[in-house]
Amino acid sequence: MNNEQTITNVAKTLNVTPEALKERVAILLEEQGPAWTNAGKSEDDCELLAIRVAARQINTEAARLRRAGAEAIEGMFIHSPRPKEWGKILYNKMSKQLRTADEGARTALVESGAVVLFENNHDGTWTKMARDDFGGQSDVTELPRNTMNIDENTSFFVVWDKSNPTFPSGDANFKFGKARPQDERERTSLFLTTDMKLVTIKAQGKAADIQHPTFVTGTIPVRMGQNGTTAYCKPEVSVFTTDESLSNKYPSAPIDLLGMEDIPVDMLDGFDALTSYYDTHNGQPGWWDKIVAVPSEVIHIDPRDNGGMVLVCADLDITSTAPTVDVYVGADHPVDFAVGTKCLIVGQTWRSQENEQRMSVGGWWAYDMIESMDMESNLDAHSESIGVMEMKDYE
Repeated sequence: MNNEQTITNVAKTLNVTPEALKERVAILLEEQGPAWTNAGKSEDDCELLAIRVAARQINTEAARLRRAGAEAIEGMFIHSPRPKEWGKILYNKMSKQLRTADEGARTALVESGAVVLFENNHDGTWTKMARDDFGGQSDVTELPRNTMNIDENTSFFVVWDKSNPTFPSGDANFKFGKARPQDERERTSLFLTTDMKLVTIKAQGKAADIQHPTFVTGTIPVRMGQNGTTAYCKPEVSVFTTDESLSNKYPSAPIDLLGMEDIPVDMLDGFDALTSYYDTHNGQPGWWDKIVAVPSEVIHIDPRDNGGMVLVCADLDITSTAPTVDVYVGADHPVDFAVGTKCLIVGQTWRSQENEQRMSVGGWWAYDMIESMDMESNLDAHSESIGVMEMKDYE
């Protein structure tokens, strides 16, 4: 039995694609191959050993996922916007409200259970003012975590849960009357599975810091909700693994998929259409969840200091006067195409205070790509042209 057949059989046993197993084997051969060769292993022996080690790694990871209550789903992210910093937004809003509120308004907020206030006694203690079932009024010697200062005399925290002393199970609710975290990040993404089901994936805390690639197929372990349409990321478990072979399971290319009836993405002709779209839908129920997709053309590519790139995209219609849209690409997603490549941009539109129509990018897909010349080719061509010029000058 050759190694190719071994990979096929092992992948079937592990319930993964042969391509995914091959990718893991390739990584192991690159990392461990030289050591195995120095130990006297032949090329075939090294590959067989890599298959065995890869199989054990995958099997161990699968067991860890089962213990964590997670399951792997396959497909691709079609919209993965920046995380929302709900805690920061809420605290800044409440801080602004409290700064302008009189004593009566502040007392009303305390009695409603919205906030807990602390007045500095300037003797090492603070007077805590809270709703009766949160402890009422008392003196404390230190401020709780997540407390924010309004001024030198007053501090506060936003109450995490003011309504439910217990969970539905009857257990005590640790959020009741306690400070809501100021650092409360959440990223809500849309994931299209290979069987054309749309899953909303929510990630919080550290898991929300991960920017997943869009329109790149692969698998990700998540904890599925009871409704089957919402899933939750688990820190250090929900790691996206690329598998390009899964793209063959979709019936068409992304630009056609997003136009399907069951996909909640509105296809527009260009950036010029964002203005009328905003005027039509702004303020309607569900407006903040509306996602649009716009075909565009890359007209410039700028390098970033962190190794990434900025794709400057413009309307395909040359007569369009709509402003360009910048797409920020991380260093871990290399740009292997040139200016003139088409780019489908997915995101949400909004209007600035200067009355300019903008678009926040949550996903992108390059198509009709123009191959880029690598740096060495450009340098060789440049050196060759200089050589020709010098020869002509010499002649």
